[in-house]
Amino acid sequence: MQQQLAARLRQWGVRVTPQRLAIAEAVLNSSDHPSVQQIYERVRQHFPSMTLATIYSTLDVLEQSGLIQELPFQKVSRYEPNLDPHVNLVCVQCGDVVDAQQGHQAVVRLKNQVARDANFEIGWQRVDFYGCCRRCAAGQASQPATASQ
Repeated sequence: MQQQLAARLRQWGVRVTPQRLAIAEAVLNSSDHPSVQQIYERVRQHFPSMTLATIYSTLDVLEQSGLIQELPFQKVSRYEPNLDPHVNLVCVQCGDVVDAQQGHQAVVRLKNQVARDANFEIGWQRVDFYGCCRRCAAGQASQPATASQ
């Protein structure tokens, strides 16, 4: 994976450093759409002198290279390694963002239909569904109901 990633970065004219590779791997090998802070915590284990400025600049380079996509949310941006059409499930309680296991084909059909009907070339799309993840929903179910007075 590291050699393929390094080769792809070089194709885009990106200078490859161990720090950049670590940041890229932290995003591309994740399934949780990490925030900058999460990426920082993951790479700091191997690069204690890593700065947030390095994280931000590398994420910008990776996004411009077409390797990742920034997902701006109200409180914090997350980074998307899966650029194929899909649905993101966003938990409004804990903030987790995961890819839905189903619905990819429906997103592709919708994207194609919109492009065809509007005579519009779509570069990318983002489909988010908001609700509660299983862990948070289970926590809510176990909370006693409070009576309003």
